[in-house]
Amino acid sequence: MKIKGFPYLYGDGTGYASGKTRGRALWSGGLLFTLMRCAQEEIAMKFKKLVSGILTATALGMGSGANAAIVADIMWVIDTSGSMGDDIAQVKARILDFNTVMVANSIDANYGLVRYGGAPSLIQDFTTFATFSAAGSPFSLLTDNGGGTEDGSLAIQTALTATYRENSVRNIILVTDEDDDVVGNRANLQADLDATVAKDLINIIGNPNDDGGSYYRDLAPANGGAFFNILDFRNNPQAFFTNFINTKVKEIVDDFCTLNPTAPECQNRVPEPGTLALLGISLAGLATLRRRKLKA
Repeated sequence: MKIKGFPYLYGDGTGYASGKTRGRALWSGGLLFTLMRCAQEEIAMKFKKLVSGILTATALGMGSGANAAIVADIMWVIDTSGSMGDDIAQVKARILDFNTVMVANSIDANYGLVRYGGAPSLIQDFTTFATFSAAGSPFSLLTDNGGGTEDGSLAIQTALTATYRENSVRNIILVTDEDDDVVGNRANLQADLDATVAKDLINIIGNPNDDGGSYYRDLAPANGGAFFNILDFRNNPQAFFTNFINTKVKEIVDDFCTLNPTAPECQNRVPEPGTLALLGISLAGLATLRRRKLKA
């Protein structure tokens, strides 16, 4: 006996009928199995459509309406002593990625450059990324041809003299593998930081094994930033820079939006928590159905 709607399935599920008793039992079992399988596939199909709708809604929610840009001025302060050649090359190689993530997060970033290893010098005041990274720019021509005293405190003081935009989030990123050589300048730097009305976010990519008195490791968090290990940078530049860029984006957004929570720049930057929870549940459910289907 054929089951209506399933022309290839007979009572025992194999395509051939058996004796009455066995046939009825197998026919019932085969029918139940078939109906359960069909129901499962129908539910799975409906669930996939539901998840697809949720994913679409979430994507639209995340992308709807472009954010007004947060203005950020980012000053790179780079040690150019002889041991820094590979580090300088890696920063150059990844600066495009850095700016791309800034743009993607609606951050209007300008860039400047202080070099030190010897007397610190502001060799590039703030400018657009295109000008900062162009062939022949001070940044593109930066090399490890410095030497002498690595006065990081004075280098950061020099960074404070640049032309910051009004209401920008001010960022200073110091990159070095040596400690701060001139202890006497630290008090002067602190006085300049205290006198600055706008808060400066200081990040330091430095060497924890050459940081007398943990000066750099304390200076960065005391000024809203973080200390990063340059040895990690050298070991895995790609992974390091990915983490570093994400940290900078969060710092800039948090710094601005803590002071300006209702500003247009701070609206709709992340999906609503409820949407995220629903999306997570949906994806978990879809994964469960997929596992069940594979087992079947």
